[in-house]
Amino acid sequence: MIRFWLFCLVLLSCLAACSTRAPDLSTFSGIATRVHDGDSIHVTPEGQGRIVIRLAGIDAPERQQRYGSDARDHLASMILNQPVEVHCYKKDRYKRQLCIVFHDNTDINLAMVSAGLAWHYKKFQNEQTSTQRRQYSAAEQKARTEQRGLWHDTTPIAPWDYRS
Repeated sequence: MIRFWLFCLVLLSCLAACSTRAPDLSTFSGIATRVHDGDSIHVTPEGQGRIVIRLAGIDAPERQQRYGSDARDHLASMILNQPVEVHCYKKDRYKRQLCIVFHDNTDINLAMVSAGLAWHYKKFQNEQTSTQRRQYSAAEQKARTEQRGLWHDTTPIAPWDYRS
């Protein structure tokens, strides 16, 4: 009998660990007060301190990389000093909130990929909904095909390769 209950406990633990339910989201609005680079910003909700945000699902060139300044400038042109709504679901290892950022109902993360100034970060695509995965992948493929932004280069260096 003890073996049966132990088996049930292990089975329930495995099912809980393997759950595919969507993560809990934290949604808030604020002003995009700083654009650090093509995928990191600061948002300041009214009456609160700044919150450091990492745009989820994308990876933009580092500031020192080719197209790094272009990515930062493009992101700034879309949202700097503008109201944004952010949908966050966890913190990264640097304690930044991982979020999808919206301005005027536009998914800014997706807009960066569409502009050819960020990669769809496939390493973390399991954290996206299936719709987001399809949209971000299609946007990257279209930007590549049309040679937009960093895809103008024949062999752009992905940020994760540049960092390592």
